[in-house]
Amino acid sequence: MYKSLLFLFLLFANSAYANIEEIINRLQPYFPNISAEQINESQLDGFYEVIITQPRIDVMYISSDARYVLQGTVTDLITMSNLSAIRINATRKRILDNIDENSKIVFKAGNEQYIVHVFTDVDCPFCAKLHANMAEMNSLGITIKYLASPLEQLHPQAQSAMEKIWCAENRNLAIHNYKTKRILPVSEDCENPVAQQLAISKQLGVNGTPSIFLEDGTNIPGYQDPEELLQNIKQTLAQ
Repeated sequence: MYKSLLFLFLLFANSAYANIEEIINRLQPYFPNISAEQINESQLDGFYEVIITQPRIDVMYISSDARYVLQGTVTDLITMSNLSAIRINATRKRILDNIDENSKIVFKAGNEQYIVHVFTDVDCPFCAKLHANMAEMNSLGITIKYLASPLEQLHPQAQSAMEKIWCAENRNLAIHNYKTKRILPVSEDCENPVAQQLAISKQLGVNGTPSIFLEDGTNIPGYQDPEELLQNIKQTLAQ
């Protein structure tokens, strides 16, 4: 009996691996860096879930024979949950959590209850408007962690300005002074994370700033006033 169960298990494992190998072969012309780690069993019978991370995060479902692909919103009608969004958000969260904390510019709330990551462009007027509300957001228990996403087409000088800010001795003061008074710090060139964070923002699908990411990976593009942001955070995290 034990040998029979072991044989069936090995047969299934080999079959699953063969399926994944075929899926990789079928997808490689479109996604050259696809690997087995990006392919998982899904809640859809007969389909595998594929996590795409380049050029931007996406989820697709591919049949076990590697013939049919489903993309777009996949909804569980029992729980009314968006399976695609759940996986995308989880992938975003993992990427954001893996960014070195020392490379972020953090405005920490004294009574911290929520953490949001904000991709910002220091020459973006709506980013400045958001920053003007920092004291109120912090008072509501919202910690803001800034990441760099200079939009070259709109603001050609933003990346060099942000590199100066990230190289400043006091980055919090430097970004505050620039956003509120347009004072750029006099700082020596240094190894800085601006280009790397810009690449991550593109991977996460950021195409405008400010772009706000909640703790579960949910993205809220655009400006939010403090109370509106707080309500969106509570509503999203309660789901």
